[in-house]
Amino acid sequence: ALKLNGAFAAAIWDEPSRTLRLVNDRLGLFPLYYAHGRKGLLFASGVRALLVDPDLPRCPDRLGMAQFLIFDHMLHDHTLLQDVKLFPQASILTYRDGQLNIRRYWDMRYPEEYQLRREEDLMEEAVQLLRQAVYREAARDDLPAGLLLSGGMDSRAILALLTEKETPLARPLQTFTWGIPGCDDARYAQELAKLRGVEHHFYELEPDYLLHTAENAVRLTDGLGNIINLHALATLDQEAERVKVIYKGFLGDAMFGFALRYQHWATYDPDTAIQAHFQVHEDQGVINYSWAEFDQLLTDNFQRDIGDGVMAEYRQGMLDSQATLLANQRLYFDMRQRVPRMTINGVEVARSRTAVRLPFADNDLLEFSMSVPPGLLQNRRLIHNAIIFAFPDLAKVPSTLTGLPMLSNFREIFTRSGNLLRWHLHKRGLSKYDGRVRRPYKDYNLWFRTVLRGWVEDTLLNDHALQRGYFRPDTVRNLVNEHMNGANHAGRIGALMTLELWHKQFMD
Repeated sequence: ALKLNGAFAAAIWDEPSRTLRLVNDRLGLFPLYYAHGRKGLLFASGVRALLVDPDLPRCPDRLGMAQFLIFDHMLHDHTLLQDVKLFPQASILTYRDGQLNIRRYWDMRYPEEYQLRREEDLMEEAVQLLRQAVYREAARDDLPAGLLLSGGMDSRAILALLTEKETPLARPLQTFTWGIPGCDDARYAQELAKLRGVEHHFYELEPDYLLHTAENAVRLTDGLGNIINLHALATLDQEAERVKVIYKGFLGDAMFGFALRYQHWATYDPDTAIQAHFQVHEDQGVINYSWAEFDQLLTDNFQRDIGDGVMAEYRQGMLDSQATLLANQRLYFDMRQRVPRMTINGVEVARSRTAVRLPFADNDLLEFSMSVPPGLLQNRRLIHNAIIFAFPDLAKVPSTLTGLPMLSNFREIFTRSGNLLRWHLHKRGLSKYDGRVRRPYKDYNLWFRTVLRGWVEDTLLNDHALQRGYFRPDTVRNLVNEHMNGANHAGRIGALMTLELWHKQFMD
């Protein structure tokens, strides 16, 4: 398995020894789920397939649900069922005579001491390894191929490499972007595609699209992904009519440091270190509840069942890295927890209609990323500068992250001046904007309180949903009411909707 590069999952039955082995790739890019009981072993690529067995217990995993509500994803091997587990990344499962054993054959390990290298050399190696990864994927296909193109860095790097003269891509590339018309991603992606002369398609993300896709999204992801993060399903049919293979910039952000913050550059006692990690998650807006709010949501029985399991497993997710630097602990956590438990859901959705190519998941690029001193990953510095170094034409187009060109030029000066002027006008009460005007590709806060309001209220506030015994009914009512009156609870509502839709499909 160590010699295999790319996404795979395999089941091998050895008849002479009557032994079954399951194995997957280093990052678990094809999720597998299993249940082991007295009657034997069940495994499948989706939890929903295992539910065909009438003897499989349907007891909900409350700790997994709690983690999902807090982080927008579960941790470790939890699913929504206690008896069903996620097969770990880079693992080999052996099953013989009713006995099950799982062992890791590879793990991410960050060095305690780094080699001293010039940043220019690291930039050049990063570009070369990503080129190698993209070309490896492109050489596999002679089918129509497309790229999900945003205004970010990762997809523009893949665009640059797929449109080089030497690319082995067999057919002309097409690019796709979706969102609210006029959003930053739509405008920047169109510029990028035009610079490289590719056929570009923009699809509007309709405010009510969840009415048509949410149930299928929950089914495809087994309720393990918040429906507000599964917008790729909204336009997938249109993309699949044009191409059979889709490239994604998946993993580039987690691998090259999007999560690193100033808190990671200090030494703390063990308890403070975990608090620092959690503080960063809060600052990044990926924690849906404070602990006080969470206690108000859960029933007393639910709280007794989970105890301190959420924080205990969060802590363990960091400590599993065996890294001293907090920066490396967070990099490890994202690659081992967030990627296989949340980010992968978008890939699974896309796979329902097309083949998916993930160049950043290449083994050589992955190994390289672990050798880069984390200081060069802060603010995504290395990949940012590598794009400027290798693809200066694309670096002139603003990035969604900052709204500024990656490469200093007159456009950057003009944009910064406009932002500064708005700030001064705002201070004097003459502008509602205090700087950059952001145009997001989605607005679930607005959609949930307008076109989706009836659907949300009917789903969450009916008697059956309120009496499941997980959540305090008054807290759910207040949450929905607050949102409808102007508060922004889209992440919380999306998670609750996901859980309720899953229960309606698979438990009721």
